[in-house]
Amino acid sequence: DEIEAEVLADLADPAAWDEPIDVPPSKAPRLGWVARGRHLELAARFHVLSILHRLGAEASLTNSYRDSVDVTVVQAPGRAATLDVKTLVGTNTWFVEPFPARKNHYVTFVVFPEDAAKNPDTAPDVLVFPSVRLKELLGHETGGVNVRALARELRITDPWQKLITQAA
Repeated sequence: DEIEAEVLADLADPAAWDEPIDVPPSKAPRLGWVARGRHLELAARFHVLSILHRLGAEASLTNSYRDSVDVTVVQAPGRAATLDVKTLVGTNTWFVEPFPARKNHYVTFVVFPEDAAKNPDTAPDVLVFPSVRLKELLGHETGGVNVRALARELRITDPWQKLITQAA
């Protein structure tokens, strides 16, 4: 409170402030994957949210990204499903990273084609896995796994319908 009061008191006094810091732009070229990856991750989350809304689910994007939760789907008062959205670009291979396995939590892969940044009209593929089943199948795997092969192995045919049915 004291700091806030001091800052507010100095707000109109130009002598209380230092000169602005000037940070020149980097002379190094920005690598294409730097911006593409970040933007496609956000696009993936909104794509999943869009699908859920079109299916009639009450879903929202989370902003904290804690506990590997990117999207929350309200199932009933006091009950929700959560989704961890993973983004793959130009590959079906996911390098396994730790993820929580719990009831009503799903790991969702949004698979963009290699030219996704240049061709926004091409919709990505989406694969949704119940986290508990995925964890059981992977065990202690630490390398790369093919998510399409995992979907076949787990016999996941219409994960959206299962998620929406459980939400009803």
